[in-house]
Amino acid sequence: MLNPTLVKKASGQVEPFDPEKVENSLKRAGASHELAQDILKTLEAELYEGITTREIYQKVFAHLRLAGTHLATRYNLKRALMELGPTGYPFEKYFARLLEQEGYKTAVGQQVKGKCVWHEVDVVAEKGGQKYMVEAKYHNAPGIRTDTKVALYVYARFLDVSAGDGFTQGWLVTNTKLTSDARHYAECVGLKYLSWDRPEGEGLRDLIEKTRLYPVTILQTLSPKEKSTLLGEGIVTVQELLKNGESVPARKRANAQKEAQNLISQVATVS
Repeated sequence: MLNPTLVKKASGQVEPFDPEKVENSLKRAGASHELAQDILKTLEAELYEGITTREIYQKVFAHLRLAGTHLATRYNLKRALMELGPTGYPFEKYFARLLEQEGYKTAVGQQVKGKCVWHEVDVVAEKGGQKYMVEAKYHNAPGIRTDTKVALYVYARFLDVSAGDGFTQGWLVTNTKLTSDARHYAECVGLKYLSWDRPEGEGLRDLIEKTRLYPVTILQTLSPKEKSTLLGEGIVTVQELLKNGESVPARKRANAQKEAQNLISQVATVS
């Protein structure tokens, strides 16, 4: 049996190529089993020792785009979240929209009085008589993990605001990943966390797929400048673009809205 090709991750770590990971990501994007197998077979013929995960993504994305724009769009979700920058505010606002879809009442960027000092809380969320302090850690590059120091910091802030303003739980949310120690600490002290793929089956990716609320940066018909303009206007979801977006030239806006509508309808069909 041949040794598997070694792949270089964004973090610099090297690991054997895992075809199951690629197949699962294709299926999450809506690809059929047959299409996923065809793309995987083509990809495996293109692999070489030391290939980066970014190169693998680009190859899969190119093959997927030939099969259907909406499939490539959904496959692009993780990188679309990284385009919500360069500041963390659009990500905070986007996460608040996700919570609203789940029945929470939210407010972004609130000044909150703790027992000892004032705090600026990224997102204040309320539901069922409970009040949550959400700290959002946004990263615009892969391979960056939120570590224990951040979890300690968030929990310390929660203790202060819970004593001063009646918060019942703290949340740590990130668009990438947490270190295993950060997760263990959060679980130990009762700090809720949400990263790209954790908790398993309930991570950020799962929440987005569940709510079907995609970031506007996922659309391929928009240029980086146009995406930045929309984010500056507070338009962070594809649904908001369908109702607004006058700053984008009419023809381009119509194409982007068509892509957004196609994405939403295709997701509904797959679901």
